[in-house]
Amino acid sequence: MPLITPVLLLALVSLPGCLLTDHSENTDGISTTDMQIPASGYQSGDASRQPVISFDSTALDMGRMAEGVQVERTYSFVNTGKIDLVITDVRASCGCTVAKNWPRMPIAPGARGTITVGFNSQGRPGKQHKTITVVANTTPPTTVLTLSGEVISPDRP
Repeated sequence: MPLITPVLLLALVSLPGCLLTDHSENTDGISTTDMQIPASGYQSGDASRQPVISFDSTALDMGRMAEGVQVERTYSFVNTGKIDLVITDVRASCGCTVAKNWPRMPIAPGARGTITVGFNSQGRPGKQHKTITVVANTTPPTTVLTLSGEVISPDRP
């Protein structure tokens, strides 16, 4: 009697598993492929009851700076919505730009807050345009801030 090769044995063992996961189940006339799942929970909420993050300005200018200088800018905002605003993340587009300080606690309706961002110009000569994405319990859930300026290299007048 010939020996069963490991590959043939693996195929024989895994074949029944494929039959169990072919997604053809039908319970009480409802197929699992007929389910309607919303893309995210915020779409079905009442937008008038959501927090609203209103920035004084979403675009800040750093001006011109010598290469190697570290710059900080602060974005100010107010929660103009009806419930507490919760910022869950603030993320910059690259490693040279970092969100240094932002509120970790809920911001009540009517209350103000700030997000401080730092930019390191070392090794980045030329015009700069950075984005900072703020993720919160707002509709839409992200707000994009921009930070721009020009880094002057010591070799350039």
